[in-house]
Amino acid sequence: MPNPPRTSDEIREAFLQFFQQRGHMLLPGWPLVPIGDPTSLFTSAGMQQFKPQFMGELPPPGKRATTVQRCFRTTDIEEVGDLSHCTAFEMLGNFSFGDYFKREAIAMAWELLTKVYGIPAERLHVTIYLDDDESHGYWREQGVGEDHIHRCDEEKNYWFSFPAGGSGPCGPDSEIYYDHFPERGTEGIRVAYDDERFLEIWNLVFMQYYQHPDGHRDPLPAQNIDTGSGLERVAAVLQGKRSVFETDIFLPILEAAAAVVGVDYLGGQATPEQAHVIRAMSEHCRAATLLIGDGVVPSNEGRGYVLRRVIRRAVYLARSVGVGEPFTARLAEAAIEKLKVGYPHLAENRAFIERALRAEEERFLRTLAAGSHRLESLLARLRETGATVVPGDEAFLLYDTFGMPHELTREIAAAGGFSLDDAGFEAAMDAQRSRARLQGKFFKGEVSPALQSLGDEHSDFVGYSHTEADAHVVAVLKAGGLVDTALAGESCEVVLSVTPFYPEGGGQIGDRGNIRTPSGVFRVEDTQATGGAVVHRGHVTEGEIRVAATAEATVDLAHRAGATRNHTGTHLLHSALRSILGQHVRQQGSLVTPDRLRFDFTHLEQTPREALVEVQQLANEKVRRDLEVAWRSTSYRQAVAGGALAFFGDKYGNEVRVVEIRDDGDTFSAELCGGTHVHRTGEIGFVHVLRESAVAAGTRRIEALTGRAAEAHILEQQERLLRVAERLSTGPAEIEERLDSLQAELERLRKQSEQLQRIQGAGVADALIEGATKVGDAFLVVARVQALSNEALREVADRVRAKLQPSLVILGAEIEGRPAFIAAATPDAVARGVHAGNLIREIARIAGGGGGGRPDVAQAGAKDLAQLDAALNAAWALARAALGDG
Repeated sequence: MPNPPRTSDEIREAFLQFFQQRGHMLLPGWPLVPIGDPTSLFTSAGMQQFKPQFMGELPPPGKRATTVQRCFRTTDIEEVGDLSHCTAFEMLGNFSFGDYFKREAIAMAWELLTKVYGIPAERLHVTIYLDDDESHGYWREQGVGEDHIHRCDEEKNYWFSFPAGGSGPCGPDSEIYYDHFPERGTEGIRVAYDDERFLEIWNLVFMQYYQHPDGHRDPLPAQNIDTGSGLERVAAVLQGKRSVFETDIFLPILEAAAAVVGVDYLGGQATPEQAHVIRAMSEHCRAATLLIGDGVVPSNEGRGYVLRRVIRRAVYLARSVGVGEPFTARLAEAAIEKLKVGYPHLAENRAFIERALRAEEERFLRTLAAGSHRLESLLARLRETGATVVPGDEAFLLYDTFGMPHELTREIAAAGGFSLDDAGFEAAMDAQRSRARLQGKFFKGEVSPALQSLGDEHSDFVGYSHTEADAHVVAVLKAGGLVDTALAGESCEVVLSVTPFYPEGGGQIGDRGNIRTPSGVFRVEDTQATGGAVVHRGHVTEGEIRVAATAEATVDLAHRAGATRNHTGTHLLHSALRSILGQHVRQQGSLVTPDRLRFDFTHLEQTPREALVEVQQLANEKVRRDLEVAWRSTSYRQAVAGGALAFFGDKYGNEVRVVEIRDDGDTFSAELCGGTHVHRTGEIGFVHVLRESAVAAGTRRIEALTGRAAEAHILEQQERLLRVAERLSTGPAEIEERLDSLQAELERLRKQSEQLQRIQGAGVADALIEGATKVGDAFLVVARVQALSNEALREVADRVRAKLQPSLVILGAEIEGRPAFIAAATPDAVARGVHAGNLIREIARIAGGGGGGRPDVAQAGAKDLAQLDAALNAAWALARAALGDG
């Protein structure tokens, strides 16, 4: 037997070679964000990409397949830091689509484990489902003894591809365990329940049933095999380690984490708490590296929130053992160096991954201090009252205002002996969502049962090559129900047998146009795809529209052409952004209309103006080169393997449409896209970027125009520039120079005005000093003065107060059409009980204002200019009383 594999790279390669030699097609794993599966946040199993094939919805890529799938699960995130739990891991898998079944799957697994990996047979135990006598017999064929085969119930040995209460493929499974302590014997052992002794290293799923929502099961169209073997666990076995963190997979990251903490982990110098934190730091930074590498960025929603939770948990735990320096990017560097052999895209996106981690770490550190202080204060208050539960609304406030992940709040609270009111937290979260909906969230309606009743013989789309088509009316719907006829003036929906109208999708809005029948004309105002039908929405403009009538469908060419130009323009800008900003840029959503385009993309900071200029120049270079825009149909796997970009959340079948723009033999842009496009880039005319802005953390938005809209916008801007130049009595080329000159002149005049105000203010102050009233031994000045600003009013009051000791000065003025007041008192007046802030509040209230301030000086504004003098008259009495007169 050749030397068995030992390193993780060798194990991965040995697994794939073993199954390729046995007729399995090597297929790429999915990214961690599932493609075409919007029901799942993350890819959590190797079989996830094959769900449609297992259910018989799509033909399989071949009879046998093998993959290495990076997976992410958060089920046990609070446990990460122990010796085994991970959120991110690699799953080695082999799959059969109606080809081989239990006997062959068991035989191949046993051969790989004992002959290739070289694991002693006596170290291996297997579990099977209670009544699975077939599997029992096949394991016996491999020489596995009775005392190494263990029957378990559905909890341990039945696999479901869906959550409890759902429906989907399922079947019994057989799990293979490694025995760390075979010398303890087999009497009374419970393999599936003894985590300290037994480590599960492979699960063979015999997927043969479909479970319905009511719980009954029917056989699937074919008997399938789905297996998963955790690379990290196999590496621990073959490298003789009890912990996955001591394998070569984690070792470089672990050493980097230990260096950050400042202890020798492998030398046994770390305390139990430090060791726990070092493992958690290592695992979470590795997981975050994989997630960011697959396009996830930290945010407060969905996948981004999970990533944020992982990063912030690592940072919080590190702080708990005294780490004061940023470290996530440093650990990501170690992770990338280890992972780049299997995942070269991580090395390509290294700079972006590290930048994303640094930004999130810095953001969290800014909020952690405030959030932690608030939580600690809250726990102290609860402890005083004897409470043991953190209220849900308080936990939500920490999450919503201070950025504290709910799970992190739970951990900190649990450490202090508190639990969380999860129901209250969810109620507060739901209330916030409801408020968001009221602010304009759009609700999509349910699929019409009427549309579902039409069957499949309709809606053949010919719009890629035709803008006109002969058809017949399959259905007319009003208020969601089928009718035979729609009359002039009525709004309705029409379904045709064949249609050239593009239905809204991929960000591109639906086509408009006309449908003519012998009895009437229907104006199409929108086109949507729903319930398996292309639905034309609009109203009857002439006569009536009848079911079964022949029809001529004609797309509005101007509307379609604008959307078509903008859709291809979106592809050009997307590729240009990736070229200029980096390959981390991924489209996150788009809107393509005839008038303009916009799309959101992953990027951490504002795009510099110079970079936007480069993006626009690169896009327009491709426009000027009049490159061919080609589209072709191919398999999804071939498209992705060839470099075409697929978008997370979009659903793809086995056959997809690739839109490609090539330049001198090199691919400039290739995307999976169902939209309409120009035939050559020159048809776009020109691409003009309007603006770039923030949408959310880690997501930016770019807006642009193409063609005539871009030309019209530029002409409008040019005309505006000419008008500005005329008003400045200069030419367009000299506007900036003229503005600089005007700004310099304004600055000179401002300084001159300030000097004049000071001179004027000095004269006003001298007059007020001369006319001051004596109240006891103090001076009182109450007057209306001329002042251009609050600063000038303050300067007059300060000058008077400085010259009169002791004194109280109250002034009013009209500033920018509104009353303004100031009260100023000398220190000895304040010592007698004068409070300028209280005085000014009462005075300003008379003129419809308010304010306040310190005892020695306070200012206020008001609204009613007509009451300015009345307020100052009242000030006399208030001031005298304050000075003790009367």
